[in-house]
Amino acid sequence: MPKQLKKRPIEKELKFLADFEIYGVLMFAGMYFAVKYIVDMDCGNKAFRLNWVSFYPLLVFSTIVIEGSFYWRNKLKMVKRQKALSNIEIGRLYNKLRWINVILLTTYLPVIIIAALAKADLSGIIAGILLYLFAVIEQINYFHVRLSYETVNGFLLVIEPLKKLFAGTGRRSQLRKDIDAYLVHRKISS
Repeated sequence: MPKQLKKRPIEKELKFLADFEIYGVLMFAGMYFAVKYIVDMDCGNKAFRLNWVSFYPLLVFSTIVIEGSFYWRNKLKMVKRQKALSNIEIGRLYNKLRWINVILLTTYLPVIIIAALAKADLSGIIAGILLYLFAVIEQINYFHVRLSYETVNGFLLVIEPLKKLFAGTGRRSQLRKDIDAYLVHRKISS
């Protein structure tokens, strides 16, 4: 029997996506600082000193997710026929943002290598790598292939979208479609 994906009315779905992304950022930031305070990523020394090995990927993750929230809010405004950026304008803006995100993500790789070689605290390195992986997943989810928000009977699917990604059968994300439309428009206009 084929799986039935849960469907919501488009306005509710877009509002859920826009709000859920902001809640996600707040939740990750809250968890980060709670763990930093309770467990203290530097094993008890200087509890409120930022650990850049783990804090930087939290910032990158938060940036990508906030970009996603803005995108869904803009789509909601379009559906409600309120003033919003057009698909071409969104495509132009997010085409630039995706490359900025790639630079931000790439910048972290030497940081983590240097931290590991300098024998930085292991808890900060582990937290940093996990947050970095979440940021990479969000980058793929928004700017390439849709990985999330598929549900069956109210449960979020995780493995199914990853299988599609690695098999090359995943659906292009809506944002990627807008970027592609902008790139075609730009090519035609030139």
